[in-house]
Amino acid sequence: MRLADYLHQAEIKPSAFAERLGVTRQTLWRYMSGDRRPEWDVLERIRAETDGQVTPNDFLDGPVEAASGPAPNEPRSAA
Repeated sequence: MRLADYLHQAEIKPSAFAERLGVTRQTLWRYMSGDRRPEWDVLERIRAETDGQVTPNDFLDGPVEAASGPAPNEPRSAA
């Protein structure tokens, strides 16, 4: 669940949640907008404060995809 959705459903003001996390309101907005990713310690506090409803994976832009190209130690084909 996205953090903004959680705050809306739980009827928690972003400024109050930012205070609980120990970050500024502006920093929280940057997390929610995707302009900035939280550090691991903040991600853990977010998970704890939301009872696990918001997880570190919720801050990823999309599904993690395998990199294109040959597997490691596999020679590239001559083109």
